[in-house]
Amino acid sequence: MMELKQLESFVAVIKYGSFTKAAHVLYMSQPSISTHIRALERQLDTPLIIRTTKQIRITPRGRELYGMAISMLKLRDDLLSKWQHEDSHEIIISASTIPSIYLLPQILRGFHKLYPDIPFTINQDVSSKVVASLLKGQIQVGFTGMETEEDALEFVPVAFDRMVVITPNSPVFRQMASQDDAALQILSKYPLILRDKGSGSKAHIDSIFEKLRLTPDKLHVTAHLSEPEGIKNLVINHDGVSVISEPAVTNAVKEGTLLKFNLPKKLALRQLYMVYHKHDTQSSHVKHFISYVKSLGWKKQD
Repeated sequence: MMELKQLESFVAVIKYGSFTKAAHVLYMSQPSISTHIRALERQLDTPLIIRTTKQIRITPRGRELYGMAISMLKLRDDLLSKWQHEDSHEIIISASTIPSIYLLPQILRGFHKLYPDIPFTINQDVSSKVVASLLKGQIQVGFTGMETEEDALEFVPVAFDRMVVITPNSPVFRQMASQDDAALQILSKYPLILRDKGSGSKAHIDSIFEKLRLTPDKLHVTAHLSEPEGIKNLVINHDGVSVISEPAVTNAVKEGTLLKFNLPKKLALRQLYMVYHKHDTQSSHVKHFISYVKSLGWKKQD
């Protein structure tokens, strides 16, 4: 039967191209590495590595095993990491951009007053990857800008975010400030800079365009960026206009470097969510955190 130690030796030999280097990295003797490789080849009844005096060469079946071995070892490492975090009572959170910057800090500030000794690890990613990390068991709680149809997950509405149209602060846009349909005109007439696919913001923006009947042939999208700061800077530099979360541009609007145009309220508002496994065996610390977030009494929007 294959053992993980054997796979670890095999992967190291291929990765470093040498039995000697593999032994050094794994803190093992070179004969032990060779024994592991021979055991794998015997168990699988096929050569995995061709050895010569000057180099090693992986066989086609060896290459196939290499890919599978990397996946198996990653699964082991992810599981051990998950258990280690659980044993340390650490709460692992991943949040999409807007929740991580404008929502999570106030939640953590209040939670730490009640539970000052509970540590956190916080990662930032797009909403779709936050959901994927939860499904893989890599995190315990997520915060996203969109809801997905995953039966295993519970999405709890925790806040609202408002999307707005932003432009450079230039005369042509200042003249449009009093026009009721300014946002629609801007979106259909000027180059657009948008978030990358996979973000909650991008999913909601696509919904806005659909409801405004702004089909792709009516839009001039010139760039997609992974985070709002870059979008904001490009708009300030007159490289285009955008639809973006209002909290991300509040200061720039106050400073006069950007102009903001409101969308109809029913289109502009989007829900932010806390998400976690419905049936996961959660630690008491995670349960405390989820209960605390739920208890904050989030206000509903009309």
